[in-house]
Amino acid sequence: MKKENHSAKLRALGERFIWRTCSDFPQWGSGLGFAKFESQLSGSDTKTRLARITFLEELLAETEALPAAALTGDDWLDRRCFLSMLRTELLQTRNLERWRTNPQECCDGAVGAVFELVIRHADHLTKACPAIESRLAAIPRFLKEGAAAVRNPVPLWTKLAVQSCQGAKDFILTIGEQLAAISPDAAKTRRLARAAGRAFDDYAATISRKRQGKPGSFAIGRECFEYLVRERTGLDWSISEIEAEGHRLVAEISAELEKEARKQGGKSAKQIIEAARDAWVPEAPLLELYTRSSEEWRRRVLKSGLYPVPPGETLKVTPVPDFMRDHFPTAAYSSPGAFEKRQRGIFLVNDLGATKKNSSEALREARQHFGLELTSAHEGYPGHHLQFAIQNRHPSHIRRLSSHAIFYEGWTMWCEKLAVEKGWVPGPHARLQQLHDALWRAYRIVIDCGLQSDKLSHEAAVQILVKGVGFTPARARADVNWYTAQPTVPMSYLLGRLELERVKKKLLEGKGWSLRKFHEWALGYGAIPWRWIEQAGT
Repeated sequence: MKKENHSAKLRALGERFIWRTCSDFPQWGSGLGFAKFESQLSGSDTKTRLARITFLEELLAETEALPAAALTGDDWLDRRCFLSMLRTELLQTRNLERWRTNPQECCDGAVGAVFELVIRHADHLTKACPAIESRLAAIPRFLKEGAAAVRNPVPLWTKLAVQSCQGAKDFILTIGEQLAAISPDAAKTRRLARAAGRAFDDYAATISRKRQGKPGSFAIGRECFEYLVRERTGLDWSISEIEAEGHRLVAEISAELEKEARKQGGKSAKQIIEAARDAWVPEAPLLELYTRSSEEWRRRVLKSGLYPVPPGETLKVTPVPDFMRDHFPTAAYSSPGAFEKRQRGIFLVNDLGATKKNSSEALREARQHFGLELTSAHEGYPGHHLQFAIQNRHPSHIRRLSSHAIFYEGWTMWCEKLAVEKGWVPGPHARLQQLHDALWRAYRIVIDCGLQSDKLSHEAAVQILVKGVGFTPARARADVNWYTAQPTVPMSYLLGRLELERVKKKLLEGKGWSLRKFHEWALGYGAIPWRWIEQAGT
Protein backbone atom coordinates (compact mmCIF):
# COMPACT_ATOMS: atom_id res chain seq x y z
CA MET A 1 0.00 0.00 0.00
CA LYS A 2 1.35 3.42 -0.91
CA LYS A 3 2.13 5.98 1.72
CA GLU A 4 -0.55 8.42 0.56
CA ASN A 5 -3.15 5.67 0.88
CA HIS A 6 -2.24 5.21 4.52
CA SER A 7 -2.97 8.90 5.05
CA ALA A 8 -6.31 8.64 3.25
CA LYS A 9 -7.21 5.54 5.29
CA LEU A 10 -6.42 7.37 8.51
CA ARG A 11 -8.62 10.32 7.54
CA ALA A 12 -11.45 7.92 6.66
CA LEU A 13 -11.14 6.21 10.04
CA GLY A 14 -11.29 9.60 11.72
CA GLU A 15 -14.47 10.51 9.85
CA ARG A 16 -16.05 7.17 10.81
CA PHE A 17 -15.28 7.94 14.44
CA ILE A 18 -16.76 11.43 14.26
CA TRP A 19 -20.03 10.45 12.59
CA ARG A 20 -20.57 7.28 14.61
CA THR A 21 -19.97 9.24 17.81
CA CYS A 22 -22.42 11.91 16.64
CA SER A 23 -24.95 9.12 16.03
CA ASP A 24 -24.34 7.53 19.44
CA PHE A 25 -24.27 10.86 21.31
CA PRO A 26 -25.94 13.55 19.18
CA GLN A 27 -25.47 16.14 21.92
CA TRP A 28 -21.71 15.69 21.36
CA GLY A 29 -22.30 16.32 17.66
CA SER A 30 -24.15 19.55 18.25
CA GLY A 31 -21.39 20.57 20.66
CA LEU A 32 -18.95 20.22 17.77
CA GLY A 33 -21.06 22.66 15.79
CA PHE A 34 -23.19 20.31 13.67
CA ALA A 35 -26.65 21.88 13.73
CA LYS A 36 -28.35 18.72 12.40
CA PHE A 37 -27.97 17.11 15.84
CA GLU A 38 -29.31 19.99 17.93
CA SER A 39 -32.77 18.55 18.48
CA GLN A 40 -31.53 15.09 19.55
CA LEU A 41 -30.53 13.61 22.91
CA SER A 42 -29.54 9.97 23.37
CA GLY A 43 -26.78 7.53 24.27
CA SER A 44 -27.39 6.98 27.99
CA ASP A 45 -28.66 3.42 27.57
CA THR A 46 -26.66 0.24 28.14
CA LYS A 47 -27.24 -1.07 24.60
CA THR A 48 -25.55 1.96 23.02
CA ARG A 49 -22.60 1.74 25.40
CA LEU A 50 -21.98 -1.95 24.81
CA ALA A 51 -22.26 -1.57 21.04
CA ARG A 52 -19.81 1.32 21.23
CA ILE A 53 -17.20 -0.89 22.86
CA THR A 54 -17.33 -3.22 19.85
CA PHE A 55 -17.10 -0.27 17.46
CA LEU A 56 -14.09 1.22 19.27
CA GLU A 57 -12.30 -2.13 19.36
CA GLU A 58 -12.75 -2.56 15.60
CA LEU A 59 -11.62 0.99 14.87
CA LEU A 60 -8.61 0.65 17.13
CA ALA A 61 -7.53 -2.57 15.40
CA GLU A 62 -7.76 -0.90 11.98
CA THR A 63 -5.80 2.13 13.17
CA GLU A 64 -3.07 0.04 14.78
CA ALA A 65 -2.78 -1.88 11.49
CA LEU A 66 -1.64 1.34 9.78
CA PRO A 67 2.18 1.16 10.12
CA ALA A 68 3.51 4.17 11.99
CA ALA A 69 6.71 4.14 9.92
CA ALA A 70 4.67 4.73 6.75
CA LEU A 71 3.40 8.04 8.09
CA THR A 72 5.41 11.18 8.80
CA GLY A 73 4.90 14.65 10.22
CA ASP A 74 1.30 15.66 10.71
CA ASP A 75 0.01 12.29 9.50
CA TRP A 76 2.10 10.51 12.13
CA LEU A 77 0.78 12.89 14.78
CA ASP A 78 -2.80 12.36 13.64
CA ARG A 79 -2.40 8.60 13.99
CA ARG A 80 -0.89 8.94 17.46
CA CYS A 81 -3.64 11.31 18.60
CA PHE A 82 -6.35 9.07 17.20
CA LEU A 83 -4.91 6.00 18.93
CA SER A 84 -4.98 7.94 22.19
CA MET A 85 -8.64 8.89 21.73
CA LEU A 86 -9.67 5.30 21.08
CA ARG A 87 -7.53 3.73 23.78
CA THR A 88 -8.52 6.11 26.56
CA GLU A 89 -12.23 5.89 25.78
CA LEU A 90 -12.02 2.11 25.64
CA LEU A 91 -10.20 1.94 28.96
CA GLN A 92 -12.78 4.06 30.73
CA THR A 93 -15.78 2.48 29.00
CA ARG A 94 -14.79 -1.18 28.93
CA ASN A 95 -12.32 -1.76 31.76
CA LEU A 96 -13.32 0.88 34.29
CA GLU A 97 -17.00 1.25 33.31
CA ARG A 98 -16.97 4.84 34.55
CA TRP A 99 -20.30 5.41 32.79
CA ARG A 100 -21.92 2.94 35.19
CA THR A 101 -20.35 4.24 38.38
CA ASN A 102 -20.69 7.98 37.70
CA PRO A 103 -24.32 9.12 37.77
CA GLN A 104 -23.13 12.70 37.22
CA GLU A 105 -22.47 11.91 33.58
CA CYS A 106 -26.11 11.31 32.70
CA CYS A 107 -27.51 14.18 34.78
CA ASP A 108 -24.94 16.67 33.51
CA GLY A 109 -25.33 15.37 29.97
CA ALA A 110 -29.07 15.98 30.00
CA VAL A 111 -29.05 19.49 31.40
CA GLY A 112 -25.81 20.34 29.58
CA ALA A 113 -27.45 19.50 26.26
CA VAL A 114 -30.07 22.18 26.95
CA PHE A 115 -27.58 24.62 28.46
CA GLU A 116 -25.39 24.35 25.36
CA LEU A 117 -28.23 25.37 23.06
CA VAL A 118 -29.36 28.19 25.34
CA ILE A 119 -25.86 29.65 25.55
CA ARG A 120 -25.09 29.17 21.86
CA HIS A 121 -28.37 30.70 20.71
CA ALA A 122 -28.81 33.27 23.47
CA ASP A 123 -29.15 36.06 20.91
CA HIS A 124 -31.91 34.30 18.96
CA LEU A 125 -33.72 31.87 21.26
CA THR A 126 -36.89 31.97 19.17
CA LYS A 127 -35.12 30.21 16.33
CA ALA A 128 -33.62 27.61 18.69
CA CYS A 129 -36.86 27.03 20.61
CA PRO A 130 -37.97 23.92 18.65
CA ALA A 131 -34.60 22.20 19.15
CA ILE A 132 -34.55 23.04 22.86
CA GLU A 133 -38.11 21.77 23.29
CA SER A 134 -37.16 18.56 21.48
CA ARG A 135 -34.36 17.98 23.96
CA LEU A 136 -36.64 18.81 26.88
CA ALA A 137 -39.04 16.17 25.60
CA ALA A 138 -36.21 13.62 25.41
CA ILE A 139 -34.88 14.22 28.94
CA PRO A 140 -37.28 11.85 30.83
CA ARG A 141 -36.34 8.87 28.65
CA PHE A 142 -32.66 9.81 28.65
CA LEU A 143 -32.54 9.99 32.45
CA LYS A 144 -34.58 6.83 32.94
CA GLU A 145 -32.27 4.83 30.68
CA GLY A 146 -29.25 6.36 32.33
CA ALA A 147 -30.49 5.49 35.81
CA ALA A 148 -31.06 1.89 34.71
CA ALA A 149 -27.42 1.67 33.58
CA VAL A 150 -25.97 2.93 36.88
CA ARG A 151 -24.35 0.22 39.00
CA ASN A 152 -22.38 0.54 42.26
CA PRO A 153 -21.99 4.31 41.90
CA VAL A 154 -19.24 6.17 43.70
CA PRO A 155 -20.95 7.71 46.78
CA LEU A 156 -19.34 11.12 46.21
CA TRP A 157 -20.51 11.16 42.60
CA THR A 158 -24.03 10.16 43.68
CA LYS A 159 -24.07 13.04 46.15
CA LEU A 160 -22.88 15.48 43.51
CA ALA A 161 -25.38 14.14 40.97
CA VAL A 162 -28.25 14.60 43.43
CA GLN A 163 -27.13 18.19 44.06
CA SER A 164 -26.83 18.76 40.34
CA CYS A 165 -30.32 17.38 39.73
CA GLN A 166 -31.88 20.02 41.96
CA GLY A 167 -29.96 22.81 40.24
CA ALA A 168 -30.74 21.26 36.85
CA LYS A 169 -34.46 21.16 37.64
CA ASP A 170 -34.43 24.83 38.65
CA PHE A 171 -32.53 25.73 35.49
CA ILE A 172 -34.89 23.75 33.26
CA LEU A 173 -38.01 25.30 34.82
CA THR A 174 -36.53 28.78 34.45
CA ILE A 175 -35.67 28.14 30.81
CA GLY A 176 -39.16 26.72 30.33
CA GLU A 177 -40.67 30.00 31.43
CA GLN A 178 -38.36 32.01 29.19
CA LEU A 179 -39.22 29.84 26.22
CA ALA A 180 -42.93 29.93 27.01
CA ALA A 181 -42.83 33.69 26.58
CA ILE A 182 -41.70 33.29 22.95
CA SER A 183 -43.20 29.92 22.08
CA PRO A 184 -46.26 29.63 19.82
CA ASP A 185 -47.59 27.06 22.31
CA ALA A 186 -46.70 28.26 25.80
CA ALA A 187 -48.71 25.54 27.53
CA LYS A 188 -46.81 22.81 25.67
CA THR A 189 -43.45 24.40 26.49
CA ARG A 190 -44.27 24.59 30.20
CA ARG A 191 -45.52 21.01 30.16
CA LEU A 192 -42.26 19.78 28.61
CA ALA A 193 -40.18 21.72 31.12
CA ARG A 194 -42.19 20.44 34.11
CA ALA A 195 -41.92 16.84 32.86
CA ALA A 196 -38.16 17.26 32.46
CA GLY A 197 -37.96 18.77 35.94
CA ARG A 198 -39.80 15.80 37.46
CA ALA A 199 -37.45 13.47 35.59
CA PHE A 200 -34.48 14.99 37.41
CA ASP A 201 -36.28 14.39 40.73
CA ASP A 202 -36.92 10.78 39.73
CA TYR A 203 -33.34 10.31 38.60
CA ALA A 204 -31.97 11.65 41.90
CA ALA A 205 -34.28 9.36 43.87
CA THR A 206 -33.40 6.31 41.77
CA ILE A 207 -29.63 6.67 41.95
CA SER A 208 -29.85 7.38 45.69
CA ARG A 209 -31.53 4.00 46.18
CA LYS A 210 -28.81 2.19 44.25
CA ARG A 211 -26.36 0.06 46.16
CA GLN A 212 -23.39 2.37 46.50
CA GLY A 213 -19.76 1.52 45.83
CA LYS A 214 -16.96 2.09 48.32
CA PRO A 215 -16.19 5.74 49.26
CA GLY A 216 -12.85 5.69 47.44
CA SER A 217 -14.01 3.70 44.44
CA PHE A 218 -13.33 6.64 42.14
CA ALA A 219 -9.64 5.58 42.28
CA ILE A 220 -8.60 3.86 39.05
CA GLY A 221 -5.46 2.26 40.47
CA ARG A 222 -1.77 2.48 39.62
CA GLU A 223 -1.81 0.43 36.40
CA CYS A 224 -4.69 2.29 34.78
CA PHE A 225 -3.35 5.64 35.94
CA GLU A 226 0.04 5.00 34.39
CA TYR A 227 -1.64 3.84 31.17
CA LEU A 228 -3.58 7.10 31.00
CA VAL A 229 -0.42 9.07 31.74
CA ARG A 230 1.25 7.58 28.66
CA GLU A 231 -1.79 8.07 26.43
CA ARG A 232 -2.76 11.53 27.65
CA THR A 233 0.54 13.23 28.44
CA GLY A 234 3.16 11.42 26.39
CA LEU A 235 5.24 10.98 29.57
CA ASP A 236 6.61 7.52 30.30
CA TRP A 237 6.65 8.04 34.08
CA SER A 238 5.46 5.81 36.88
CA ILE A 239 3.01 7.14 39.45
CA SER A 240 5.82 7.15 42.04
CA GLU A 241 8.01 9.26 39.76
CA ILE A 242 5.17 11.71 39.14
CA GLU A 243 4.40 11.97 42.84
CA ALA A 244 8.08 12.55 43.63
CA GLU A 245 8.18 15.33 41.01
CA GLY A 246 5.09 16.86 42.59
CA HIS A 247 6.70 16.94 46.04
CA ARG A 248 9.87 18.42 44.54
CA LEU A 249 7.88 21.18 42.86
CA VAL A 250 5.91 21.92 46.04
CA ALA A 251 9.20 22.41 47.91
CA GLU A 252 10.80 24.42 45.10
CA ILE A 253 7.88 26.78 44.56
CA SER A 254 7.35 27.18 48.32
CA ALA A 255 10.97 28.34 48.57
CA GLU A 256 10.47 30.76 45.67
CA LEU A 257 7.37 32.12 47.37
CA GLU A 258 9.21 32.76 50.61
CA LYS A 259 12.09 34.40 48.73
CA GLU A 260 9.67 36.72 46.97
CA ALA A 261 7.92 37.41 50.27
CA ARG A 262 11.15 38.56 51.91
CA LYS A 263 11.34 41.32 49.29
CA GLN A 264 8.03 42.63 50.60
CA GLY A 265 8.74 42.59 54.33
CA GLY A 266 9.07 40.14 57.14
CA LYS A 267 5.83 38.22 56.68
CA SER A 268 5.47 34.86 54.96
CA ALA A 269 4.11 34.59 51.44
CA LYS A 270 0.94 33.01 52.81
CA GLN A 271 0.44 35.87 55.26
CA ILE A 272 1.01 38.52 52.59
CA ILE A 273 -1.38 36.88 50.12
CA GLU A 274 -4.02 36.23 52.77
CA ALA A 275 -3.78 39.82 54.02
CA ALA A 276 -4.09 41.20 50.48
CA ARG A 277 -6.98 38.87 49.75
CA ASP A 278 -8.76 39.64 53.01
CA ALA A 279 -8.39 43.38 52.39
CA TRP A 280 -9.74 43.15 48.85
CA VAL A 281 -13.28 44.39 48.38
CA PRO A 282 -14.59 43.88 44.84
CA GLU A 283 -15.50 47.27 43.40
CA ALA A 284 -18.20 45.74 41.21
CA PRO A 285 -20.03 42.41 40.81
CA LEU A 286 -17.64 39.61 39.93
CA LEU A 287 -19.20 39.07 36.52
CA GLU A 288 -18.57 42.70 35.60
CA LEU A 289 -14.98 42.55 36.86
CA TYR A 290 -14.23 39.44 34.83
CA THR A 291 -15.82 40.96 31.72
CA ARG A 292 -13.71 44.11 32.03
CA SER A 293 -10.58 42.07 32.65
CA SER A 294 -11.18 39.82 29.64
CA GLU A 295 -11.69 42.78 27.34
CA GLU A 296 -8.47 44.37 28.58
CA TRP A 297 -6.53 41.14 28.05
CA ARG A 298 -7.68 40.92 24.45
CA ARG A 299 -6.48 44.48 23.80
CA ARG A 300 -3.17 43.69 25.47
CA VAL A 301 -2.62 40.52 23.43
CA LEU A 302 -3.30 42.32 20.16
CA LYS A 303 -1.01 45.20 21.08
CA SER A 304 1.86 42.97 22.19
CA GLY A 305 2.17 41.18 18.84
CA LEU A 306 3.37 38.06 20.68
CA TYR A 307 0.40 35.89 19.76
CA PRO A 308 -1.51 35.04 16.59
CA VAL A 309 -5.19 36.01 16.93
CA PRO A 310 -7.55 34.36 14.42
CA PRO A 311 -10.32 36.43 12.85
CA GLY A 312 -13.91 36.06 13.99
CA GLU A 313 -13.36 34.76 17.54
CA THR A 314 -15.32 36.19 20.51
CA LEU A 315 -15.57 35.44 24.22
CA LYS A 316 -18.71 35.61 26.37
CA VAL A 317 -18.40 35.90 30.16
CA THR A 318 -21.32 34.29 31.98
CA PRO A 319 -22.15 32.93 35.46
CA VAL A 320 -21.85 29.22 36.19
CA PRO A 321 -25.43 27.92 36.38
CA ASP A 322 -26.57 26.50 39.72
CA PHE A 323 -26.49 22.89 38.55
CA MET A 324 -22.75 23.20 37.85
CA ARG A 325 -21.62 25.11 40.95
CA ASP A 326 -20.14 22.13 42.80
CA HIS A 327 -18.20 20.96 39.75
CA PHE A 328 -16.06 24.05 39.19
CA PRO A 329 -13.48 26.07 41.11
CA THR A 330 -13.55 29.86 40.68
CA ALA A 331 -13.86 29.83 36.89
CA ALA A 332 -13.80 27.59 33.84
CA TYR A 333 -13.86 27.80 30.07
CA SER A 334 -16.08 26.10 27.48
CA SER A 335 -14.59 26.19 24.01
CA PRO A 336 -16.60 26.73 20.83
CA GLY A 337 -17.35 23.68 18.74
CA ALA A 338 -14.50 22.30 16.70
CA PHE A 339 -16.54 22.74 13.51
CA GLU A 340 -18.53 25.86 14.40
CA LYS A 341 -18.36 28.74 11.99
CA ARG A 342 -18.67 31.23 14.83
CA GLN A 343 -15.84 30.73 17.30
CA ARG A 344 -17.41 32.11 20.48
CA GLY A 345 -15.97 30.76 23.72
CA ILE A 346 -17.79 30.77 27.06
CA PHE A 347 -15.98 32.00 30.18
CA LEU A 348 -17.89 30.63 33.20
CA VAL A 349 -17.51 32.47 36.52
CA ASN A 350 -18.40 30.57 39.71
CA ASP A 351 -19.48 33.08 42.38
CA LEU A 352 -20.09 30.83 45.39
CA GLY A 353 -20.83 33.97 47.40
CA ALA A 354 -24.15 34.16 45.59
CA THR A 355 -25.24 31.05 47.52
CA LYS A 356 -24.55 32.66 50.92
CA LYS A 357 -27.23 34.56 52.82
CA ASN A 358 -24.75 36.04 55.28
CA SER A 359 -22.97 39.04 53.74
CA SER A 360 -19.65 38.30 55.46
CA GLU A 361 -19.70 34.73 54.15
CA ALA A 362 -20.56 35.99 50.68
CA LEU A 363 -17.62 38.41 50.79
CA ARG A 364 -15.32 35.63 51.98
CA GLU A 365 -16.22 33.51 48.97
CA ALA A 366 -15.93 36.49 46.61
CA ARG A 367 -12.41 37.07 47.90
CA GLN A 368 -11.44 33.64 46.60
CA HIS A 369 -11.39 35.45 43.22
CA PHE A 370 -8.58 37.74 44.39
CA GLY A 371 -6.08 37.97 41.54
CA LEU A 372 -8.77 37.45 38.91
CA GLU A 373 -6.57 39.12 36.30
CA LEU A 374 -4.47 35.93 36.16
CA THR A 375 -7.61 33.83 35.96
CA SER A 376 -8.79 35.92 33.02
CA ALA A 377 -5.47 35.42 31.25
CA HIS A 378 -5.74 31.69 31.91
CA GLU A 379 -9.30 31.19 30.69
CA GLY A 380 -9.57 33.78 27.93
CA TYR A 381 -6.74 35.72 26.29
CA PRO A 382 -4.08 34.51 25.67
CA GLY A 383 -5.11 31.26 27.39
CA HIS A 384 -7.73 28.65 26.63
CA HIS A 385 -9.92 30.70 24.35
CA LEU A 386 -7.14 31.84 22.05
CA GLN A 387 -5.61 28.34 21.93
CA PHE A 388 -8.85 26.56 21.06
CA ALA A 389 -9.99 29.24 18.60
CA ILE A 390 -6.79 28.49 16.67
CA GLN A 391 -6.99 24.71 17.09
CA ASN A 392 -10.56 24.65 15.80
CA ARG A 393 -9.34 25.82 12.42
CA HIS A 394 -6.71 23.09 12.02
CA PRO A 395 -7.02 21.35 8.61
CA SER A 396 -6.97 17.93 10.32
CA HIS A 397 -10.33 16.93 11.82
CA ILE A 398 -8.58 14.51 14.15
CA ARG A 399 -6.40 17.30 15.46
CA ARG A 400 -9.39 19.54 16.11
CA LEU A 401 -10.73 16.85 18.44
CA SER A 402 -7.45 16.35 20.31
CA SER A 403 -7.78 17.50 23.88
CA HIS A 404 -4.66 16.76 25.91
CA ALA A 405 -4.46 18.77 29.12
CA ILE A 406 -0.66 18.50 29.14
CA PHE A 407 -0.79 21.01 26.27
CA TYR A 408 -3.85 23.19 26.83
CA GLU A 409 -3.43 23.55 30.60
CA GLY A 410 0.34 23.85 30.28
CA TRP A 411 -0.24 26.63 27.77
CA THR A 412 -2.44 28.57 30.18
CA MET A 413 0.07 28.19 33.01
CA TRP A 414 2.72 29.60 30.68
CA CYS A 415 0.41 32.49 29.80
CA GLU A 416 0.08 33.33 33.50
CA LYS A 417 3.83 33.26 34.06
CA LEU A 418 4.64 35.34 30.97
CA ALA A 419 1.97 37.89 31.89
CA VAL A 420 3.70 38.52 35.21
CA GLU A 421 7.17 38.59 33.65
CA LYS A 422 5.96 41.21 31.16
CA GLY A 423 4.46 43.34 33.92
CA TRP A 424 0.95 43.02 32.51
CA VAL A 425 -0.68 42.17 35.85
CA PRO A 426 -1.21 45.23 38.08
CA GLY A 427 -0.47 45.42 41.78
CA PRO A 428 2.51 44.67 44.03
CA HIS A 429 1.53 41.06 44.63
CA ALA A 430 1.38 39.79 41.03
CA ARG A 431 4.53 37.66 41.27
CA LEU A 432 3.46 36.25 44.62
CA GLN A 433 0.01 35.43 43.25
CA GLN A 434 1.45 33.70 40.18
CA LEU A 435 3.77 31.61 42.34
CA HIS A 436 0.92 30.87 44.74
CA ASP A 437 -1.20 29.60 41.85
CA ALA A 438 1.74 27.52 40.62
CA LEU A 439 2.02 26.01 44.11
CA TRP A 440 -1.67 25.12 43.92
CA ARG A 441 -0.98 23.27 40.66
CA ALA A 442 2.06 21.54 42.20
CA TYR A 443 -0.17 20.22 44.97
CA ARG A 444 -2.54 18.98 42.28
CA ILE A 445 0.19 16.64 41.03
CA VAL A 446 0.52 15.04 44.46
CA ILE A 447 -3.26 14.93 44.97
CA ASP A 448 -3.94 13.44 41.53
CA CYS A 449 -1.54 10.58 42.22
CA GLY A 450 -2.84 10.12 45.76
CA LEU A 451 -6.53 10.06 44.87
CA GLN A 452 -6.19 7.67 41.94
CA SER A 453 -3.88 5.26 43.79
CA ASP A 454 -6.24 5.33 46.80
CA LYS A 455 -3.51 6.74 49.05
CA LEU A 456 -5.54 9.88 49.70
CA SER A 457 -9.16 10.17 50.73
CA HIS A 458 -11.32 12.96 49.34
CA GLU A 459 -11.24 14.83 52.65
CA ALA A 460 -7.47 14.43 53.00
CA ALA A 461 -7.05 15.97 49.55
CA VAL A 462 -9.33 18.85 50.55
CA GLN A 463 -7.24 19.54 53.64
CA ILE A 464 -4.06 19.66 51.57
CA LEU A 465 -5.51 22.57 49.60
CA VAL A 466 -6.92 24.26 52.70
CA LYS A 467 -3.63 24.07 54.61
CA GLY A 468 -1.17 24.27 51.74
CA VAL A 469 -2.82 26.89 49.53
CA GLY A 470 -5.27 28.64 51.87
CA PHE A 471 -8.49 27.73 50.10
CA THR A 472 -11.81 27.85 51.90
CA PRO A 473 -13.19 24.34 52.49
CA ALA A 474 -15.96 25.04 49.94
CA ARG A 475 -13.51 26.04 47.23
CA ALA A 476 -11.18 23.15 48.02
CA ARG A 477 -14.04 20.62 47.86
CA ALA A 478 -15.26 22.02 44.54
CA ASP A 479 -11.73 21.62 43.20
CA VAL A 480 -11.18 18.08 44.50
CA ASN A 481 -14.63 16.97 43.34
CA TRP A 482 -13.62 17.20 39.70
CA TYR A 483 -10.16 15.75 40.34
CA THR A 484 -11.78 12.46 41.30
CA ALA A 485 -13.42 12.06 37.88
CA GLN A 486 -10.58 13.35 35.67
CA PRO A 487 -7.42 11.32 36.39
CA THR A 488 -4.20 12.83 34.92
CA VAL A 489 -5.83 16.20 34.19
CA PRO A 490 -5.00 17.89 37.55
CA MET A 491 -1.32 16.90 37.26
CA SER A 492 -1.13 18.22 33.70
CA TYR A 493 -1.25 21.94 34.52
CA LEU A 494 2.19 22.53 35.96
CA LEU A 495 3.84 19.55 34.27
CA GLY A 496 2.50 20.90 30.98
CA ARG A 497 4.05 24.31 31.59
CA LEU A 498 7.39 22.71 32.37
CA GLU A 499 7.16 20.69 29.15
CA LEU A 500 6.42 23.88 27.18
CA GLU A 501 9.33 25.72 28.77
CA ARG A 502 11.69 22.83 28.05
CA VAL A 503 10.82 22.89 24.33
CA LYS A 504 10.78 26.69 24.20
CA LYS A 505 14.29 26.88 25.61
CA LYS A 506 15.60 24.53 22.93
CA LEU A 507 14.04 26.57 20.13
CA LEU A 508 14.70 30.10 21.41
CA GLU A 509 18.23 29.46 22.67
CA GLY A 510 19.19 26.67 20.27
CA LYS A 511 17.68 27.99 17.03
CA GLY A 512 17.30 31.69 17.77
CA TRP A 513 13.53 31.74 17.42
CA SER A 514 11.51 34.74 18.57
CA LEU A 515 8.79 34.30 21.16
CA ARG A 516 6.17 35.17 18.53
CA LYS A 517 7.50 32.45 16.22
CA PHE A 518 7.42 29.91 19.04
CA HIS A 519 3.82 30.80 19.94
CA GLU A 520 2.68 30.50 16.33
CA TRP A 521 4.50 27.18 15.95
CA ALA A 522 3.16 25.72 19.21
CA LEU A 523 -0.45 26.81 18.73
CA GLY A 524 -0.43 25.42 15.20
CA TYR A 525 -0.39 21.83 16.46
CA GLY A 526 -3.51 21.72 18.58
CA ALA A 527 -3.68 20.30 22.11
CA ILE A 528 -1.31 17.34 21.88
CA PRO A 529 1.61 16.17 24.07
CA TRP A 530 4.92 17.92 23.51
CA ARG A 531 6.82 14.62 23.44
CA TRP A 532 4.79 13.51 20.41
CA ILE A 533 5.51 16.77 18.58
CA GLU A 534 9.20 16.19 19.15
CA GLN A 535 8.96 12.53 18.18
CA ALA A 536 7.26 13.44 14.91
CA GLY A 537 10.19 15.68 14.09
CA THR A 538 7.96 18.45 12.75
